[in-house]
Amino acid sequence: MKYLIFLCFLTVTLNVLAQGKMSITEASFSKIKIKEGTRTVTLTNDYDKKWKMRINFPENASKENTLIIALHWAGGGDIYKEFNDCLALPALEFLNTIIVSPEGENQLWSTGNNVEKVLSIVENAKKYWNVNPDKIAVVGYSNGGNGSWYFADKYSQFFSAAIPMASSYPIKKKIDIPLYVIHGEKDDLFEVSRTTKWVKATEEAGTNLTYSVNKELSHFEACAYVDDLKLAGAWLQKIWNKK
Repeated sequence: MKYLIFLCFLTVTLNVLAQGKMSITEASFSKIKIKEGTRTVTLTNDYDKKWKMRINFPENASKENTLIIALHWAGGGDIYKEFNDCLALPALEFLNTIIVSPEGENQLWSTGNNVEKVLSIVENAKKYWNVNPDKIAVVGYSNGGNGSWYFADKYSQFFSAAIPMASSYPIKKKIDIPLYVIHGEKDDLFEVSRTTKWVKATEEAGTNLTYSVNKELSHFEACAYVDDLKLAGAWLQKIWNKK
């Protein structure tokens, strides 16, 4: 499935290049100006579908920027804004990085639409925002946490690290990029014992993984995990400093 999605993404890109013009997605993305602050942007993709996202540009965008793709928990509407504003941004803005929180459209992050969306953001960010391809991370909570695992597992060539939070992703094989996994001891949706099982399995297979369990928090207290995510951000900074 992942190869089919990637081939579709690649086919559209190659067709556009052959015609010597921008795709609709790229043309829409190219109009986004790098301007300090947080704002909501709507892109139009090649199938005339609207993609909404929350974008945070740091105070001093440099000639070479870093990028975090932040994937929200399950739901539609303005949940992507809430997730961005209460968790992703306050925890990670100290990294002076570009943070993009796309809308998941009430879908799993592994759907073809969302995979194409995320990969399009990554590819266009490298081109138009001077993002270092070796300094791109994916972060997510709950549904987004599983999405972070998914992208680390299936599309590791696009990312340098992943930070899944409050997740449960069955995996026993090695993942090629480092992970920092955050979970709550009192998680009442994804039992910590189950997540620990998969964490140990992939770690034993050779994955470079850090596992942090918050002893006090449950699943439905997402915005209370800011300090936990800040610690993961410090870990990510060390990963990027080695690049």
